[in-house]
Amino acid sequence: MDRNQALDDLKTIRQVMKRTQREAGRHGGWFILIAGVMWLVGFTANQFLPQEYAGWTWSVVNLGGMGAMIWAGIHLMRHGDVRTPWWKPIFFFWMTLAGFAMLLGWLFGANNSIQIGLLAILVAALGYVQIGAIFQSLHISTTGILVAALTIGAFFLIPDYFSLAMALLGGGLLIGSGLWMIRSRT
Repeated sequence: MDRNQALDDLKTIRQVMKRTQREAGRHGGWFILIAGVMWLVGFTANQFLPQEYAGWTWSVVNLGGMGAMIWAGIHLMRHGDVRTPWWKPIFFFWMTLAGFAMLLGWLFGANNSIQIGLLAILVAALGYVQIGAIFQSLHISTTGILVAALTIGAFFLIPDYFSLAMALLGGGLLIGSGLWMIRSRT
């Protein structure tokens, strides 16, 4: 193999790597979009419904959102441009993180929607930062940092409207980030 052939092959490999990274990021956008819709509905229920109804709403939202994410994952694997063995570790990562969030909530006695919401959001934001670091996606990590900052700001500055702020700001940030990732061509 001569030098020019090797350079052409290297260029082709870099193009494939870039395309794969771009498509994988676009696929991740669907999951962030679904999470944003979940936050919008769930935290709006927290703000405006009595506690017992808000809790049931979250149960429905979480089951529906998980179902939508599983469907999206299967659909993207079957019809997408990127085939990945990463879905199992990513699924395990998020389930483990959710389990630790529940354990922390129980250990520290989180017993109202504000405390539970604060814990869930900060753990999810940590997850976004970690997934972004693992997959070298500054956008995903930045989304996690912004969600954490918005959450802490709302908790201290407007505690009576914390859930509404999380519905509009947190859910809106996730929806916007997910849409940006889906539409991104770079």
